[in-house]
Amino acid sequence: MLYVRKSSSSPALAEINITPLIDILLTVMIIFMISAPLITKKIDFPLMSSENPERPEPLVLTVGIHDSGEITLDGQSTNRLALGRSLHAAVLAGKPLQVDIRPEAHSSYDNLAQVLTIAQNNEVSQLRVLAVTPD
Repeated sequence: MLYVRKSSSSPALAEINITPLIDILLTVMIIFMISAPLITKKIDFPLMSSENPERPEPLVLTVGIHDSGEITLDGQSTNRLALGRSLHAAVLAGKPLQVDIRPEAHSSYDNLAQVLTIAQNNEVSQLRVLAVTPD
């Protein structure tokens, strides 16, 4: 076998390959060029003004959805048609309305979706689905 020895007089190559570094820098620059206009866009949030510090308290209605599919409005058993009428009457009263929906742990999502649809059809804008408490 022949072994080839490098001469000790040849200098070691100590160069850094900067091509990947340039690629990364160009990619980051393009990302900033795209995202900078999105960051500087002004978003207006409605803030409470000091002119009318007191807002009327909303009328809070609680809709319960039981595991059996039964719907209650403020503790009283009701059906879907009567629930829609009650929500419509409350909206027409002119007072702010807030509907809290309390499904039971094993109630069907279909029943929740139907109650949400009834509220949306009656133009209820403030809805809260409260946490399901396991039995």
